[in-house]
Amino acid sequence: MAAQQQLIDSLLQRYLGLLDEYTKLRDQLSTLMACVYRDIARANFSAERGMRYGENHYDQRMQATRLLSLDEAEAGQPIFATIPVAAETSQENASVGRAAVCKDPLRWFGLFVPTALRTAQSQSVEAVERVIPRLVTVNAEMLAVEIQVRRARKRRDKANGSNPVQADRQETVEAG
Repeated sequence: MAAQQQLIDSLLQRYLGLLDEYTKLRDQLSTLMACVYRDIARANFSAERGMRYGENHYDQRMQATRLLSLDEAEAGQPIFATIPVAAETSQENASVGRAAVCKDPLRWFGLFVPTALRTAQSQSVEAVERVIPRLVTVNAEMLAVEIQVRRARKRRDKANGSNPVQADRQETVEAG
């Protein structure tokens, strides 16, 4: 019984560590997105008369420059990562007779884009490549640990020979 309780305690400690990391990642994502929108507003403020940077300014040929990769770790946990989209090779372009296409979305807004717009792009890339994949991975790990805690509690309750619902109520009464 003590071994089961130690297992539950270690799982709960792991869960709290993951929860702390998840909270920090959410704060980082919130900060990054606030900076992105602030920089886009700065770029719009300093833009020429009638020029706005946003989704209405570019044409509809937008394509992803990064893709999500999903792998499984040794414990069956999903690991999310982003990978850049492979650009077409110059041989493929030559065979079709097309010029090399630049994949940088900032080029849609002209050659001389404001620094604030470049900063917004770099912060968005950081969020998509670093923060969001780790955030999703930590969330999946938290869900797996929750399941392990529930299973460990059920095993402990079966070993004690008590009803799991009554044991949870008893723990709540003792804690409160």
